[in-house]
Amino acid sequence: MQAVTNNAFSHTLRKILLVQAGLVVITAVTLSLVKSHEFFWATLYGGAIIIASTSFFGWRLRIATQTDYNQPAENTVNSAELFKGIILRFVLVIVLLALGLGWFKLLPAGVLSGFIVAQLAFWFSRSSYGVTRRK
Repeated sequence: MQAVTNNAFSHTLRKILLVQAGLVVITAVTLSLVKSHEFFWATLYGGAIIIASTSFFGWRLRIATQTDYNQPAENTVNSAELFKGIILRFVLVIVLLALGLGWFKLLPAGVLSGFIVAQLAFWFSRSSYGVTRRK
């Protein structure tokens, strides 16, 4: 059961990250062609923020669901680790947005475009790996 859970988790995380990356690249290229070359880098940066956030939270979620022996626990979640991961994810996103808009002076519309498109990938990457659907 634990191996199936690990496989399902890894498969779902990989699928979400691939869909995010694909949608961000398509959006960056499209905006680069329609608007300007500066939108390309800003959109890639905005999408990279969410991709980093997703990767980070996947790592924290894996930590929150492991026992002392580094094995996934069945039906248990360390709530403190889960909340710590959620809070750190928000901090990561805020810091990276501030860095991109303030320090790198990227176009806000481009950064937000990549940010939003990468968030939409959660909706497009619905996974049913290892899940039995009810009829």
